[in-house]
Amino acid sequence: MAGRRVSFASMAADPVVDAPGVDAANDAPVAKWIPTASCLPNPRNPRDELGDLSDLASIKDRQLQSCLAVTPAAYLRLWPEDRQTLGAGPQDVIVVNGNRRRAAAELYGREKLLVVVDDSVAESKATLLRAALDENMARKDFDPIEEANAVLLIVAQYPTAKEAAEAEGWSQSWISHRKNLLKLHPELQRQVRAKARGEEGISINVARRLGSVKGVEEMSLAGQTAELEQLLQADADVVAAKRAARLEAKAAAKDTSPAVPAPQPAVTPAPTVQPVAEAAPPVAEPMAPAAPRPEPVPQAPLASAEPASGTDRFSAENSEPLPMPEQREKPAAAAPQAGLGNVDWHDVEELADAICRTLSADEAYRLADALANRLLTTSS
Repeated sequence: MAGRRVSFASMAADPVVDAPGVDAANDAPVAKWIPTASCLPNPRNPRDELGDLSDLASIKDRQLQSCLAVTPAAYLRLWPEDRQTLGAGPQDVIVVNGNRRRAAAELYGREKLLVVVDDSVAESKATLLRAALDENMARKDFDPIEEANAVLLIVAQYPTAKEAAEAEGWSQSWISHRKNLLKLHPELQRQVRAKARGEEGISINVARRLGSVKGVEEMSLAGQTAELEQLLQADADVVAAKRAARLEAKAAAKDTSPAVPAPQPAVTPAPTVQPVAEAAPPVAEPMAPAAPRPEPVPQAPLASAEPASGTDRFSAENSEPLPMPEQREKPAAAAPQAGLGNVDWHDVEELADAICRTLSADEAYRLADALANRLLTTSS
């Protein structure tokens, strides 16, 4: 659960004053200018190290955000054992939020800090610890081990982890994940911190899973390292299995895909009827009187929209042995009658008449069948 940093100066109900404490009339926290030397660091700060303070060097000239503090009396009610260590005077305050700002002001020579003193933050150990935790959790450099220590310290203030989760708005699994980090050997915790800083180390997810191994707390560094290697190997095996499954699925899909048909030998297309520019009327050929004209072969009705076989299509090969119009001899002088070349192809009646004049009845029937098959094939 990440905290949200707020400006505690906005919490002040009255103008800034020069003396610590609260406004007696309104019993509300107020912002005060307090000497930097009188602002003591929080002994219960969840941060082990304050890190590089160069990003706060501008505090020497201006303070952009106030600090939150409590009086020594409020703090010592919770931890009286810290009295000697704290060494606080009557004018001092304990900084709860803003310890990096306090340290930067001390480092860069700022004389006074704007501080909101609010003893209600010290209502209990849990409330004071949570106030310190929330600001630090909003920082990107707050490493997971520091967070885990702070969370478990807050949980310890409640009778059970369940009550702590309900009071602080956390889930019990969220608490357990942080508790698992603290079960690791300090060397492995160091590697977790390094990874969080972007260096080589152990990811938080792997570290939490390692901490959930039964009996891991009693293991030595070597034992935990061995468990870590097994965990990483198991992860690698899962990744390899998933990759192999994807490759197998691709291969199976490729095998079941339709096979590409083998190339067939090229078939010379049948010549189509081309319009003749100046077609001459057909020349009547002498026919033997004893040889009657064969009757047209009846055509089977179309059963489906499938194209007809090659032998049923109209072509020079399966037509009557009469020559095609373009193959017939032309007289030296073209007759004035109109052939296919002079027909208006958009006039269906004229085109039909020209075809009947040019083709035999059998040829006309075959052409009609071929056109019907072509239309059915195209429409399908």
